[in-house]
Amino acid sequence: MVAALLVSLVFLQTPTLPPSTPDKSIRDGSAQRKLDRARERWRRQDIHSYRFELTRQCFCPPASPVLVVRRDKPVGAPRDFREVASVPRLFRRIQHAIDDEVAGLSVRYGKRGLPRSIGIDGRENVADDEVGYRIRRFWR
Repeated sequence: MVAALLVSLVFLQTPTLPPSTPDKSIRDGSAQRKLDRARERWRRQDIHSYRFELTRQCFCPPASPVLVVRRDKPVGAPRDFREVASVPRLFRRIQHAIDDEVAGLSVRYGKRGLPRSIGIDGRENVADDEVGYRIRRFWR
């Protein structure tokens, strides 16, 4: 009985955030079109083994590992970088941001379709939910 009362009180005190307005590029479809074109350019490159330095910018410990991909599989990626440890996984991260209709999305693609920088702000007026990724170097 007491536990149920405590759960009820905690639930009642949890603030409800108003829905965020999706980024303009998501609303007008341009983010999806750019992502689709970048995926196609990357596929045409036919690159399956490569290395790249990825810097993550967020409210988290700084890190810039060099990630290795062999035959399309990440090799030895740090645990907190596994979801973005290859170019297709970076594309997947961008697709999730589009599907989630995040409040802010900024992506710059290189000539091969490689995402060079990604900025994601999940919700308006929420502190510390922003994350950014930057590819500094890329080796075949």
